[in-house]
Amino acid sequence: MNFQKLFAVARWEFIEKARTKAFIISLVATPLIMLVFAALPSLLALRGDESTKKFAFYDETMSLREPVQAMLTQKYKLKNGMQNFDLVPVDAKLMSREAFLKDYSPRVFKGDFTGLFVIPADVETTHKIEYRSDNVGNIRDINAIERGIEKALTEQAAVKKGIDLTVFKSLSQSLETTSLKLSKDGNAKESGFLEVFGLAYASVLILFILILGTGQMLVRGLVEEKNNRIMEILVSSCSPFELMMGKLLGLSGLGIAQALVWSVFGIGAVMYFGVSISALSNLPVTLLFMLFGYLLYASLLLGLGSLTTTEQEAQQITSYATMLLIVPMTLLTVVLQNPNSTIAKVFSYIPFTAPTIMAMRISIQMPPLWEIALSLTLLLLATVIVTYFSAKVFRVAILVYGKRPTLPEIWEFLKDK
Repeated sequence: MNFQKLFAVARWEFIEKARTKAFIISLVATPLIMLVFAALPSLLALRGDESTKKFAFYDETMSLREPVQAMLTQKYKLKNGMQNFDLVPVDAKLMSREAFLKDYSPRVFKGDFTGLFVIPADVETTHKIEYRSDNVGNIRDINAIERGIEKALTEQAAVKKGIDLTVFKSLSQSLETTSLKLSKDGNAKESGFLEVFGLAYASVLILFILILGTGQMLVRGLVEEKNNRIMEILVSSCSPFELMMGKLLGLSGLGIAQALVWSVFGIGAVMYFGVSISALSNLPVTLLFMLFGYLLYASLLLGLGSLTTTEQEAQQITSYATMLLIVPMTLLTVVLQNPNSTIAKVFSYIPFTAPTIMAMRISIQMPPLWEIALSLTLLLLATVIVTYFSAKVFRVAILVYGKRPTLPEIWEFLKDK
């Protein structure tokens, strides 16, 4: 093997792909888009209302509206100091429930009320109320009023049982929990769910975008070189193995460059938002898994991509390969809840899911070193095996034109020495 030719191919692949406008734009646009999609929903969810929301409050107990309104007025206010929620009372003695629903339901659609609350007379025993609106998806508002009703009911029940209300309120104060992540040396540092979830999710998402972006770029390039007969010229100058390894090395360098730039963006975002820098202490190990995972998928795509003859086939093969990366996303909640569960450990040792699952486990709760070493060893071994067989397919398939090789033909490629 001529390393000079191999590195020449790698340098050419890296420079040509890095010069494209699509790569340069994605280098900057992708982390910005990820940041927007990650931060925008939270910012919008935390954004307060601009005007007071009115709810028609039909209370058959005739005792809940005032205490609930007082609680809501104290806890929820607009920026201008006005109350966030206004519970408009409807006298249950003067209007039946059926009449209330008939007269007030149309007013919801007119915009007079956000919704209608119906409190039945037996709410103390059934603990059931009813809410009607043209939009029942506003969980924040519904839960706020629901908690107010629950609290008022509890306080009224306490008074009926002869419990002093002041004493009861002091005993029923809500807890405020501060989450601290323990380290083996006995130290504890504050760490919340969003911090852990963000780091775990980012490790999955970055590898997914890298494979999806540069993987498709690689396969499309192979199809173009085959159709333009450029591949014949390249093979006349170097061996198929040197060509494949050069492409793999160049593409990997491109992916590493992207990952490093995105890591800088990520570290900047972490420091800007005030997240503890200790959250990045496991970054080197995570990047190592991402590197070998990237090499595994890139070598697989090289072998599969050499079998394609059209853009459509290239897109199909790339989508099938990258579907393996969707599996860790479906397991994210499972791993978050119990990173040492059997399913999390099993997928940590499967090479195609190990880069993401193990990266998630490391960011959530550091597994034993032997598990990390075993997962990394299996991943490296799988990368070598996949690269070997991809090279056997690549050296023959890149010169096959007109039709995609059949499974028996591919089997012959693999057996050929």
